[in-house]
Amino acid sequence: MPVIVDNSVDILVVEDNDSERASIVESLRAAVDGVSVAAVANQKEALDFLFRRGDWMHRTETDPPSLILLDLGLPDSDGLSILGEIRSLDPDDALTLTPVVIFTDSHATTDISRSYRCGANSYVIKPLSFADFQAVVEAVGRYWVKHNRVHA
Repeated sequence: MPVIVDNSVDILVVEDNDSERASIVESLRAAVDGVSVAAVANQKEALDFLFRRGDWMHRTETDPPSLILLDLGLPDSDGLSILGEIRSLDPDDALTLTPVVIFTDSHATTDISRSYRCGANSYVIKPLSFADFQAVVEAVGRYWVKHNRVHA
């Protein structure tokens, strides 16, 4: 069961692998001072979080996260269905402005092109070594939370 979040979430991590999810959250918190990270393991939990349903219905924050870090290899979807739901919302919905970074093991050119065609803002392949994995997660977090601007 997810932890109920009552404050603004900067980053939503969608990753089914427990150890990778924990490493991502830990790396983001180490890299970006004061960052608030929520982490879920599948499509249902991600959509419930984003649309304040199910276990997340009592989440009081209405602003979307500043970044969604999304794995493609989820047990209940390919990850792109989450992206598709976000990008199909009314253009005035604030969630449509949320950057979505695909963070996956897949090197397949079809996955890369499909991700961008579905509206991904970036496609990052997970490094194999733990040190490189941490460094990439930290760099992604710093860039998208500290340097990228969505609102004028």
